[in-house]
Amino acid sequence: MKLTQKIRINPSKEQEHLQWILSEKCRLLYNFALAERIENYQQNKRTSMEKRHYITYSSQSRALPILKEKY
Repeated sequence: MKLTQKIRINPSKEQEHLQWILSEKCRLLYNFALAERIENYQQNKRTSMEKRHYITYSSQSRALPILKEKY
C-alpha cells in the first residue's frame, strides 16, 4: 500500500528566497521561545514550590499574535 508520494517542486528564485526567509523566522521564533522557557526554568528551580510560575507552550502560544504584530 502506497501512503506517500514524493513530488519535486521547482520554485523560482523569488519563491526560494521567500522560503528561506520564512524558515529563518520560524527558527528564530522557536529558539527565542526555547531560551525563554530555559531561563524561566533556571529562575524557578531556586524558588519554593508554591511560588513557582512556569512558562508553558500554551502561554507562549497565546502571546504569539502579539509578537506577530510587533515583528
